[in-house]
Amino acid sequence: MGNRLDILRSKIDELIMTKQPKSSHYFIVHLYGVSGFCVLLALKRGLDTELSAACGMLHDIYQITHGTIEKHAVNGVHEAEKLLKSIGMYSEEEISLITYAISKHSKKRTVHDNPYAELLKDADVLSHCLYDPDYPIIEKEAVRYANLLTELGCGSKGDGSSATPLTGEA
Repeated sequence: MGNRLDILRSKIDELIMTKQPKSSHYFIVHLYGVSGFCVLLALKRGLDTELSAACGMLHDIYQITHGTIEKHAVNGVHEAEKLLKSIGMYSEEEISLITYAISKHSKKRTVHDNPYAELLKDADVLSHCLYDPDYPIIEKEAVRYANLLTELGCGSKGDGSSATPLTGEA
């Protein structure tokens, strides 16, 4: 028996292979990429790296289990909670933190007051934007991506310079 992150990864890998075998490469690359970016940003921001990694591994669970991106962030909360409870090693507080971040990760133009929600959105954007650096940045991610490049000391690519600034949640 491994640590709980290893167990979580195994369960996600199994879900991917059984529910989305034709898209397994995409999901494995994306989820492990987002999870790794979550850890990097957690180290920089002083957040719990293991919980951050779990957020990244689970953020698209609804897309895996139901094959649709439609409302996958909000609908993924129940799937993530069920999986985390099945592991039996996560507290209610940790499950709540992870599922809250998952529920908000599609709202890239909004700034939430929860650091894990912001971390997950940022890691997801990094994964999307760095998967193919020559592919144009989508509008809803441009400002966040430019801010991340600055935060990470990479300068600015200029993609977000004319986009609308991020705003707080209404």
